[in-house]
Amino acid sequence: MLSNVKAYYRPRDLHQALELVRRPGAVPLGGGTHLMAARDEQVEELVDLQGLRLSYVRAEPEGVRIGATVTLQQLADAPAMVEMTQGLIGPLVRLVAARNIRNQATVGGALATGGGENPLLALLLALDASLVVYAPEERLVSLDSFLSYQRSVLGGGGVIVELVVPRLSGAVGLGMAHVGRTPADRPIVCALACLVGREGRCEQARLALAGVAERPLRLPRAESVLQGREVDPALWAEAVRLAVEPLSPQGDFRGSGPYRRRMAAVLLRRALEQAALRLH
Repeated sequence: MLSNVKAYYRPRDLHQALELVRRPGAVPLGGGTHLMAARDEQVEELVDLQGLRLSYVRAEPEGVRIGATVTLQQLADAPAMVEMTQGLIGPLVRLVAARNIRNQATVGGALATGGGENPLLALLLALDASLVVYAPEERLVSLDSFLSYQRSVLGGGGVIVELVVPRLSGAVGLGMAHVGRTPADRPIVCALACLVGREGRCEQARLALAGVAERPLRLPRAESVLQGREVDPALWAEAVRLAVEPLSPQGDFRGSGPYRRRMAAVLLRRALEQAALRLH
């Protein structure tokens, strides 16, 4: 329980919510799964975002827009996201949390509190997702930048309002590979690959790893090896080498640093192979 909470608010418009969140000791409340578990004694006021009509998934010509209070289960079930991720979204979200948590935890909360091993964030990085954040003015921030500068983006009362996943043109292939203590366990290391091809060439490559740093990582050096080249498995080794070379993951009871680094190489190659096979 949050024993220090003195006030609860359920604003009906975003302007009011932003004013409330900027108050000392106030925090935004989505599903509450992380907030309740953290038991932060500095939290004194809760600003419930459920009244802001942000529980939507909208498929548009340029991409998919997802409101911040959409639950993880709703995200996994959304036809637009199933199509865009070639069916990966459901199995991946099931790795993030159990069903009862998925029915409560929100997309905004997952983005704000996600952590280095979160496979959903790795998938969204590979999809080049962005966030609409009000802090207090509206800003469109790439997920990669947000994860790097999260405190400055949300500090002082920022609120995540929307997740934006752009639609890709051309032949698209997505691949995912992960390792955990059991097949259903949260991944220790997870690799995602997104390839966009045209006439046998790789126009875009987006690669991401989770479980090898404090936050999931995009891998621009490895991506640059693939972009503009023929889709050729002979390139996978060089891309993997450049991806893993700078990594120095910290170990814990689930896996040592060297183990995580080695798994990153193995899993990234598998993700690339799967993405190449799915190009269509």
